[in-house]
Amino acid sequence: MVNECKLEDKNIREQIKYLAAMQGITMLKLKEEVNNKYNKHDSIRNLGNKLRNKTIRVSELVEISDILGYDIYLHKRLV
Repeated sequence: MVNECKLEDKNIREQIKYLAAMQGITMLKLKEEVNNKYNKHDSIRNLGNKLRNKTIRVSELVEISDILGYDIYLHKRLV
């Protein structure tokens, strides 16, 4: 199981799909769980578009991370 994942904007969609698959859930199930827990009504298509177009909000990423069992940290890069 993946314990860390560095999200990169060039492939965030694939990374989210991979993390969901590692948890044994589909993107559809992931979105359903987000909708249920956070009282939302967004569609899987809407999520797919946001990931593909790189327009997902940080708050939505936090919700997805919560469902997948991850926390989000900002880490200062070493130069």
